[in-house]
Amino acid sequence: MQILKPEENSFETVMVDLTHRCNMNCANCYIPNREIADIDADRLIECLSKFPKRTNIRLAGAEPTLRSDLLDIISRIRKLGHRVVLLTNGLRLSRKSYVSELYDAGLRHIYISLNGADNDDWYERIDNLRCARKKIQALENIVDKNMILNTGTILMRGVNEQAIQRVVDLVTDLNPRHALLRFKNVGALGRYDQDAEKCNLSMFELERLTADAIDCRTETLSRFNKIKGNVEPNTRLFPVNLSAKTGTSVWIKLSDWQADNNGLVDLGSTRRGRITPNFMVAPFFEHVKEFEGSY
Repeated sequence: MQILKPEENSFETVMVDLTHRCNMNCANCYIPNREIADIDADRLIECLSKFPKRTNIRLAGAEPTLRSDLLDIISRIRKLGHRVVLLTNGLRLSRKSYVSELYDAGLRHIYISLNGADNDDWYERIDNLRCARKKIQALENIVDKNMILNTGTILMRGVNEQAIQRVVDLVTDLNPRHALLRFKNVGALGRYDQDAEKCNLSMFELERLTADAIDCRTETLSRFNKIKGNVEPNTRLFPVNLSAKTGTSVWIKLSDWQADNNGLVDLGSTRRGRITPNFMVAPFFEHVKEFEGSY
């Protein structure tokens, strides 16, 4: 695993785990260790200031909205010229005033987890919390501020296969400025449902479920396997409306996070990096796997 100095960063997207604290206890969490101290904000800004080009900085956690200085961190990163994306479970975003504060700090991109769509039974099974009402309110608040929306949904066989249809309907009904709806199977990272991972949905099954949701042929989706011109066999990216002759505001991304024979997910990805505890930059998946349980 190659570790880069900040000034050598070549990743277009870099994850920052702002905190290991969380207000949920999900069955699938890539950093379930709650004993790690919060990352130092000043040292983080110093690190990011050395990046050689504009980068997508993903502020993640556990749950980054538990940081009392989150607004200041967002503002400082924006001033460096980077694009900031907040990855959140969305519970605090159910308050309209908090979403307004995030917007005023300069945030324009939000990724919210929607493992249960609008179904509390699904949330209870996957995330150990009945939170559908707060999730939907958060969605509405994000769209009301005209922010760019990303959703993330982990699909588990026999639990929430219908979540694709429900998330598509929920988001398209809100008519967002732009939205990317991400669906993936269970990844073998950190704490995860091992029984679900053993009988994971395949990429073909993800395609079939999605084709049913957007009314297209399953085999049509296999050709959408490029990200910025580069073929990624474990990824599909396409608009909800495949027949649209002009730009569409809602897209879908499918990801196969099934681990390989070495227990690794998406080995060799050159798109995603991660800030390390000593403020270097490492490949995201490899670093998470090597240090899971300790960072």
